[in-house]
Amino acid sequence: MGELYLTGEYFIHLAPRTPVDGTDYWSNAADPDGKIRHRLLERSQYLSSISAEIKYIANLKPGAVLDIGCGPGWLLSQLDSRWKRYGIEPSKQAASVAEKYASIFQGTLEDFVFRKDSFDLVIAYHVIEHIRDPLTAIKTIHQLLRPGGTLIIGTPDFDSGCARRFGSNFRLLHDATHISLFSNDSMHRFLRNHGFRINSVDYPYFETPWFTRTNLLRLLNKKTTSPPFYGNFMTFYCSKI
Repeated sequence: MGELYLTGEYFIHLAPRTPVDGTDYWSNAADPDGKIRHRLLERSQYLSSISAEIKYIANLKPGAVLDIGCGPGWLLSQLDSRWKRYGIEPSKQAASVAEKYASIFQGTLEDFVFRKDSFDLVIAYHVIEHIRDPLTAIKTIHQLLRPGGTLIIGTPDFDSGCARRFGSNFRLLHDATHISLFSNDSMHRFLRNHGFRINSVDYPYFETPWFTRTNLLRLLNKKTTSPPFYGNFMTFYCSKI
């Protein structure tokens, strides 16, 4: 990822290794450690992992919110009832669950046309790394937000400490749908250069279930898959300029 610093590019694009349509993401799948997961049964764990995002939104004035890649709608389910809640989700399976919590558009961001300045809050939580054309996506998001509106965007840092130490064994490279790879530095530039003011950045780890002695000791053996660690994920809280 060091080449991003040298070239001024925002992301490294990988050719999709499997169909990038979201249809398999919410089914049974093995995580980078080989553990079989069924994500639709992980509601409590998921909500615990996004507690900081939920608290941040609780301090915003309710309005219209669009959650891009909303999955089963669990984040939307936690918002104040005064929010007008909308979601976009490519997985039919997840979208059918999310319909309990919001008005859901089944598809991808590029499949729909919304009026300019339609939303007070747009959420793109671990979505942009799955998108083929992040530049078009961020421009669309900027148009969708009202002046001063809020963007919450989360993505892996593919130049994090673990990424540098473990190289090809970095756990977040194991997801074949991760095709647009950002670094901390490049995401800062990406957002600033496309009409956003970055208010704060969070690197969730120490308050999550992944902060364990076992995972810390795994850092010693870089020949295995990297463990969850501080800096693997980054969440940006931004305002539209």
